[in-house]
Amino acid sequence: MLVNQKKIITAIFIIAVITISAYLTGCVTRRDIDEIKGELKEVKAQNDYTQKKVASIDSLITNDTEANKKLRVDISTSIDELQQRIDNLLENYNELLAMIQKLNQEQNVTHIIKSSPGSQPESSQNPISSDTTVTEPQQPAIDCGNTYDESFVLARREQYEKAIEGFRKFLKYCPKDQLAENAHYWISECYYSLDKFKEAINETKYLIEHYKNSIYISRALYLQARSEQELGNTKKAKKIYQKLIDEYPETHDANQAKERLKDLR
Repeated sequence: MLVNQKKIITAIFIIAVITISAYLTGCVTRRDIDEIKGELKEVKAQNDYTQKKVASIDSLITNDTEANKKLRVDISTSIDELQQRIDNLLENYNELLAMIQKLNQEQNVTHIIKSSPGSQPESSQNPISSDTTVTEPQQPAIDCGNTYDESFVLARREQYEKAIEGFRKFLKYCPKDQLAENAHYWISECYYSLDKFKEAINETKYLIEHYKNSIYISRALYLQARSEQELGNTKKAKKIYQKLIDEYPETHDANQAKERLKDLR
């Protein structure tokens, strides 16, 4: 663009010099000068038009580039937000499923006790002799359900230290509770969120070893691999990612593991 302007200026200068010289020597008429002026005016008009077009094209290119950048950022942000929502929904779904399983088991136990052969209403049963010792089942020192629920809420509110304390208390007094495996998993999640990756790894290992049929196994493996990766143990992380993919290929965690492996290669 700058080169074209220089050429036009040079041309105008040459024409001006020729015109003045010719006029001084009497070789051109006033009409010739007017024609030359008209041509110069036309050249200038064309140059102005060209400059406007180039500026318009530059503006369109710039705007289009900025729009594309914004679109890419918006799409990337939307994908990240959607993935986070999916992860949260999966966690809540697993939590709800475990609680439903617990309620079903409690209902089945109650039904079996009430309908067991030979069972009679309490008022019609034979009295127990005075020398018979009855051992009542030992009750937990805490309300297991409330303790677990309160700890879970603390974890969702990102109060991880308090959540860990609550889950530990729950496991101490309610070790046989149906939600014990869930508590171990959430403890590992809390440790990971606190950047305590070694503790997170230990908790996931305990869960995988002691609750082999847990619905949290695939998630625990993924969390374990992520923790190893954060600690710089790339080989261990890759090995665990691959194990997750091989043993739980249809899970969302396996899909995430595949993406992580791509980054580590």
